[in-house]
Amino acid sequence: MNDDVNDRLRVTAEEYEPDRDRMWTRVSEGMREPRVRAETVRTGWRIPQLGLATGAALALIGVIVFFGQFLGFGPVVGPTPEPPAAGPGTRSAEATDPASSGDAATGGEETSADDSGGDEPDGSQSEDGASEGASSPEIPEGPAWLWTDGSLNPDSDEEFWSQLDLKVRSEEPLTELNVELRVAEGAGVESTGAWTTGDTWFNAAVVTREDGFLVYRWSLKDDAVLPAGEYTLAGQFNHNAGTRSVDEDRFTFEAETEGGEAGASEGDFK
Repeated sequence: MNDDVNDRLRVTAEEYEPDRDRMWTRVSEGMREPRVRAETVRTGWRIPQLGLATGAALALIGVIVFFGQFLGFGPVVGPTPEPPAAGPGTRSAEATDPASSGDAATGGEETSADDSGGDEPDGSQSEDGASEGASSPEIPEGPAWLWTDGSLNPDSDEEFWSQLDLKVRSEEPLTELNVELRVAEGAGVESTGAWTTGDTWFNAAVVTREDGFLVYRWSLKDDAVLPAGEYTLAGQFNHNAGTRSVDEDRFTFEAETEGGEAGASEGDFK
């Protein structure tokens, strides 16, 4: 029976032809009818309610802030975020601050004189107790126009006999010149003579013994004026066998020019 119904429905569907003219007529009539405007829904009542809700919220926030300030709570401040770690190409603020970098560069290295030296006096003490800073007295220099020198004559026979030479050079004529050679006395020290290259102007040497020294003294003759130039004076003496030290031997010169300028010089044979 179901098969018959299906067959009949299929046949009917195939035989059905729609009435196109009628369909188009209905569409045309529908298009000619006036359109009805949809009524706008009135929602104005929501705006006042929204304004009231907003005002109430603002008032509540104001009351909370007021009481918070009044009670001393203040605003809650979150923790300050730490700066990111400096990478290979990043310089921290400490490194780029000229003031802090300058202090760091000099503060650790600078030391004061008090720290390094304390109250210690100048010149440290050596192991034998002598001060390394101590030195022999300086020999005063003579005036520019007067030059002097003393030396052990190279022809001396140091085993038994010695000669000490004194040289003086003056750029000015001298009206007065006193020369003194002091030879430290030792075993067998005896004078054997003295001489000068200016016998015309010098008196013969006067030899004496004073305070442990063999002393030779030369002076200009009365009214003599020694011309500018260089002169040599020498003292000779014997001594016991063996090399003799000249460390304690000394000499002095005192001179005065024609212009009345005085000068002096002294030295040793070291």
